[in-house]
Order: sequence, then C-alpha cells, then structure tokens
Amino acid sequence: MEAERIRFDLDFDFENKNKRYCYFNDDRVEFLEFERYVGPITLQYLPNGGIQSLFGGSLIVKVNNGFLKVTKIYFEKKDFTSEEFINFIGEENLANQVLL
Repeated sequence: MEAERIRFDLDFDFENKNKRYCYFNDDRVEFLEFERYVGPITLQYLPNGGIQSLFGGSLIVKVNNGFLKVTKIYFEKKDFTSEEFINFIGEENLANQVLL
C-alpha cells in the first residue's frame, strides 16, 4: 500500500497505522511505525510538523491534535529505527526542525 501524505494542518488519525510521509529538507521521509505520544516534551512551542523532541531515541513530532512518536522510518531507500535515523542525520540537524 502506498504511503499517504501527512497533513499537519489537520487532526492526525492515530488509529490509522498506514505508512505516512512528509518532507525533511526536500527529502521524503516515510513513517513506518508510530503511535500517539504522551510524555515529556521541550517547553518551546513549535508549529505542527515540528520535531518537538528526540526523547529516548524516538522522533517526537507535533501534530494538530497532539504528538506523534515515530519508531520506524524509511529514508534514502533504507529502513531506520528512529534512533538510527537520529544518529544518521544528527541531533543538531533534527532538533526544532519543521517537517512539511
């Protein structure tokens, strides 16, 4: 099944577990595994699509109706855990960035 584009301006359907995609620096990033996130976040406000935290090796993204914890990612024709993706891109390049 083809991944569907994330619309950060709309409520995220956490029950729909189909792959989703967005863009990081013009490169397509697919979220393969994800769930609603409830836990610590940074205190700064980021817009929808913002990478709010890299807590515990997971990518925490602000969505319209909460936060998304992404645990598996497809990027540059490779599967990554979130932690592997964070290490591959570098925390300094991900923190506080906004996905489109």
